[in-house]
Amino acid sequence: MKIKSFSDYKSDASNWITLAGGEYYPDILKDACNLYKPVLILFGQLVKSSESSSRLFLSISEVAEAWMRVQLLRVFKRYVCPSLPVEMTKRKTKAKTFEKEFNNKFRPINEVQQAFSSRPLKDEAMCALLWEYKDRGKKGYDLTERITAEWLNAKI
Repeated sequence: MKIKSFSDYKSDASNWITLAGGEYYPDILKDACNLYKPVLILFGQLVKSSESSSRLFLSISEVAEAWMRVQLLRVFKRYVCPSLPVEMTKRKTKAKTFEKEFNNKFRPINEVQQAFSSRPLKDEAMCALLWEYKDRGKKGYDLTERITAEWLNAKI
């Protein structure tokens, strides 16, 4: 069995590039807004009822549904703390640790409330940003599947 080298894939390289493909902007906006409108509604409710940005963060960490919690954390990152590592904050049990570590970087809640209320509920810009995460990693998994299939075919 001959192991293929990188140059063996040169003739069909475009089929192996993970960044190829995607969706057109602004075509995605309608679907993005439909998908993320509930996230923005809940974020708005939490923003209004929070007396501080720390309380907002902790309220988000208490959301039971993992998908919703992660989306809320992504919105929180944009409005409250751009340096917050969303991937690390996914675990509910670590919320208080992250709140203590990052709260000095949180934007004051009155500024968050003002910024959020200045945007329309159908915030196309925020929905488009969130949409970028929707299929994150999928192309990498597709590539792994293709490489595995290629490898298995070479062994047969």
